[in-house]
Amino acid sequence: MKKFLLRVTGDATEFASVLPVVQAILNENEDNQVAIVYNDGLELEDFWLPSRCWAYPISKKETESMFAAHKFAANLHDIFNTDYYIDFISDMYSAFLGLAFRANIKIGLQGGPKSFFYQVSLPEFSGEFLDEKKVSSLNAIEGDFNNPAIDNSFTHQNIRNIFISFPHKMDVAFIEKINFIAECLPTIKLHGYISSQSVDIYDAVKVHGAISLFSESSNVLARRIDEFDGVITDNLAIAQMSRNRGQLAFLICDEDDELPQWKYMPESIGRLNFSGSSLLSYGISETISLKAFPDLEDYILNYQSLRLVP
Repeated sequence: MKKFLLRVTGDATEFASVLPVVQAILNENEDNQVAIVYNDGLELEDFWLPSRCWAYPISKKETESMFAAHKFAANLHDIFNTDYYIDFISDMYSAFLGLAFRANIKIGLQGGPKSFFYQVSLPEFSGEFLDEKKVSSLNAIEGDFNNPAIDNSFTHQNIRNIFISFPHKMDVAFIEKINFIAECLPTIKLHGYISSQSVDIYDAVKVHGAISLFSESSNVLARRIDEFDGVITDNLAIAQMSRNRGQLAFLICDEDDELPQWKYMPESIGRLNFSGSSLLSYGISETISLKAFPDLEDYILNYQSLRLVP
């Protein structure tokens, strides 16, 4: 068994890009474990992650001094004595974090005083795609990490239940968009998840009656999450993790947003392109204009056969 600790930013695209690294590590040995430390601000719940993987937010204050980084590590003593620490940020404080967690081998990019904290200082992370660059870090580790690819198949054949991931903080624009989507999906059951710390702020919010709001602990949802056939979210990391599980994933986007291309992950995430609170188009890389409300529901229900040609 090997224990890995990965350090990434709080950017949703960056977090998503390390998922093939996680996959390669878990595939290498059935007892391997992965912990991910990411900058606080990215809204994320552990139940989306595969088993044997955990994620922990670190606040801005805890990334600005070595004392604060050490205190952060001391409060997460369960992941002390890590075998490998891979630093994808490679600044002074993230480099020190590997030392604070007592990692045996610390890996990051060479350059400047921070390199003194690494046993392995790489000149670069290589590859054309962002997830490929992350996976290249595993070349510095002894072991068989040649299986980072995530299956493209859908595991849900009949689309009945959609999980809607509500923001932790009140987002009026998101509520308006979700209410618009609910008008388009009259026969699909919509389940709006609100994290336990956010329940109070949604008490007086007018959410479309077709959306059943609920809150569960992460432990319960870790067992239940595959009951849902798909997810609607404005968070790319959540959308990608849902898609990686074999679920349908629909990302709420502004009309000019661009999604990254991956080497090791399925890219067939559905786009819901908005201008303000109005849904303009839906699809994948090519999108089609929304002309009538039933069109979107038909597309979702037939997504697995229509996804290649919207």
